[in-house]
Amino acid sequence: MARLAGSSSAEAEQAPRELTGRGIVLGAILALILGSANTYLGLFAGLTVSASIPAAVISMAVLRMLGGATILENNFVQTMASAGEAVAAGAIFTFPALIVLGQTSALGYGEVTMLCIAGSLMGSLLVIFLRRPYIVEERLPFPEGRACAEVLRAGEVGGARAAPLTCGAMLSAALKGLQTVVGLIPGAVAGARWVGASAFAGAADLSAALLGVGYIVGVPIASLIFLGGAFAWLVAIPILSAAHPELRHLDPQAAARTIWSGEVRYIGVGAMLVGGVATLYRLRGPIGRALRESVDTARAGHSAPKVREERDLSTTTVLGGAAASLPVIFAICWALSGRPVLSATLALALAFVGFFASAVAGYLTGIVGGSNNPISGVTIIVLLAVAGLLKLSGVASPLGPRLAITAAAVVCTAAAMAGDSLHDLATGFHVRATPRALEISLLLGAMLGALVMAPILNTLIGAYGIEGTPTARAGALAAPQAFLMAQVARGVFSGALPWGAVGAGTMLAGALLAFDRMLERRGSRWRTPVMPVAIGLYLPFGLSVTIFTGSLVHLAHTRGKLTPAAGPGLLFAAGMVAGEALVGVLAGALVTSGLHMPLL
Repeated sequence: MARLAGSSSAEAEQAPRELTGRGIVLGAILALILGSANTYLGLFAGLTVSASIPAAVISMAVLRMLGGATILENNFVQTMASAGEAVAAGAIFTFPALIVLGQTSALGYGEVTMLCIAGSLMGSLLVIFLRRPYIVEERLPFPEGRACAEVLRAGEVGGARAAPLTCGAMLSAALKGLQTVVGLIPGAVAGARWVGASAFAGAADLSAALLGVGYIVGVPIASLIFLGGAFAWLVAIPILSAAHPELRHLDPQAAARTIWSGEVRYIGVGAMLVGGVATLYRLRGPIGRALRESVDTARAGHSAPKVREERDLSTTTVLGGAAASLPVIFAICWALSGRPVLSATLALALAFVGFFASAVAGYLTGIVGGSNNPISGVTIIVLLAVAGLLKLSGVASPLGPRLAITAAAVVCTAAAMAGDSLHDLATGFHVRATPRALEISLLLGAMLGALVMAPILNTLIGAYGIEGTPTARAGALAAPQAFLMAQVARGVFSGALPWGAVGAGTMLAGALLAFDRMLERRGSRWRTPVMPVAIGLYLPFGLSVTIFTGSLVHLAHTRGKLTPAAGPGLLFAAGMVAGEALVGVLAGALVTSGLHMPLL
């Protein structure tokens, strides 16, 4: 704060170019491209990666060619682009669950668009009340926000440095093209066998994008994802398969996948439930301060700080925009259920839950990074609560699960936007941007992402299908979170939820929490948060193996550094993620147009 207080009013008013017409156009283009890439990656791998750093590099390269660019204009473009990507991160975990639940028609454009807009308004506006407590006062690290600020500063001083990003994208795109389009290279190597009465299965995906994800998240997170996968596939599945002799007529790979999808994934559900509750409890102090800050801001009215770097959108705009999402939620729920009182209750409850989920997601991403935003855990907790409420209200299948997924989509999008928005605002804090300009950028990027999300989802689902559904094709999308959301919603209403597996997950999470607390008391650099382990439990093992391999590449490349920092290696990894994802989207569009792939 001393740095800001020392700035003169005249200096603060002489702001460089920031919110510009060309910045809006470039930000819109990048939001569409990176949003499409993240949609594919999330459906394919169940993970998303923040687009802030690649967006910043591309923005610097383009604006430098146009001339007259400033670091704040680049920051504006990068923020708008990453906002479009965040909408994708929220949508892919929920809307494809409707297909898993049995919907045979395409996802409705109006429903998807309006729910994305509602969640985006909550996530991008309500976190404005959290900007000061989390970024200025709490000084959370926001690793990707800080790294992106360093990238912007490097570009301001000595060029865009986009070569590693371009090389990574070209290499990844070529590999994905040979796999998906041409068919010369397999997508994975796998093996399975019966050992006595137990099925053992292992795999490794040949994916440059997953290697890039592992490089970006670093060894601490990737190792926990791998730990969850190893426990699921090398411990839990062999034990459980021995207890199911009726599966012995299947090949070991099919038997292992049957056990994984029917029981082991629910161990992950139990782990996320405990992890979510523990997270809320640990964050009770910061969230309470954030709520008090919002009340103080509302009482202050329209009085704006004199210092440019502290100017936010007005409280009236924030609360009015967030409140505008309520009629949208009410109208969609009413159209689905035909029950106005129940729909109004859901809309009001989601307004409160949306802010709460945004506060949790924002705080967690401030510690572990935007690419590790644990929105799935928060969303599953909300999904269970909403599904239970609907069942008690007399709503039955098939309406109940669909309505629960609809409500969860709003919260999931809000949580995704919150984590991403706070990272971008943290970048702005480090480069002395005007928060108000970035908040406008977030809204523009989010609205644009919401408008195109339904066509992108329908293109990918139409081309590949979702694994485990009747429309699945070769190379079907795993969509692990969406599959899990559908299974949880369906299980609540059918009474078929495997509560034994859920209970086992809660006990596993309790042990991890106790061990993590012990490590915290000892001041250890290694920690055992529950969410990454839970992700590994319900991801196919091949993804976990490749992600972990990518983190080991990072460890070797940086000579022992456990977590990533801004540099050529990080940009190359981001390029690998973007290149494969964009080829995946392109291949999906070609299949939808009638071209058979792979060609060979």
